[in-house]
Amino acid sequence: MNVFDVNRLTEIKRALFIQPHPDDNEIGAGATVAWLADRGCDVHYLTVTDGRAGSDDPHAAPEQIAAMRRQEHEAAGRILGVSHFHWLGFPDGRLRDTEQLREAMTRVIRTVRPEILFTVDPWLPYEGHLDHIVTGQVAAFCALTSGNPHFFPEHRHQGLAPHAVHAVAFYTTRAPNAFIAADPYWEKKLAAIGAHKSQFSGEYFAFVKEYLTTKAREYAKKADTPWKLAEAFKVLTPVMLHMNVDAAEM
Repeated sequence: MNVFDVNRLTEIKRALFIQPHPDDNEIGAGATVAWLADRGCDVHYLTVTDGRAGSDDPHAAPEQIAAMRRQEHEAAGRILGVSHFHWLGFPDGRLRDTEQLREAMTRVIRTVRPEILFTVDPWLPYEGHLDHIVTGQVAAFCALTSGNPHFFPEHRHQGLAPHAVHAVAFYTTRAPNAFIAADPYWEKKLAAIGAHKSQFSGEYFAFVKEYLTTKAREYAKKADTPWKLAEAFKVLTPVMLHMNVDAAEM
């Protein structure tokens, strides 16, 4: 399939949201997570890092931070209707594109067998966080290769057959080609973000809510619909993710 009809998002039965850190899915796509779950889609979360660097307190133990963020993450996901959580546990802030990461992500894709992957857009201009860049790029690579039996053939001997995903939807993108109405689920999204109490509180949480709401209004206008709020995605099929000079305009 060369072109993914974005209207098919309403037909998705299983989706895998791949995030670098425990709060990225809520920030980038929380309303869409809730919308899919509400429609009966089987929504899975895959968190790549352990979040242990998510504190400015020099006296906080990294293991305690990681444990706290995991609890917050699952609480946030459940607010949106998520009940499946997968963790890779790579150290926060040190992510690199390695065979170990590719194998671990491919293993989850072949286990969950989603129709679509959602993840951060690694080609966001001026993105400075390597965890985001690596996560998005490796997710795109795995979308290209998870259906190929010659990538990690040992999986077949472990009962995991190759699995080809239909599309990748990148959130926090500068080149969206799909918009999801967020109005009915916006308060759930904000509540889920607020569940990450170690990350969002006080004036900072107020700023985040205002910024995200402002962007959601802009996306709704760009979508040219009656919606007041929307989330935006760059949706591409795997074939569009390789040697495609027109991908940015699609």
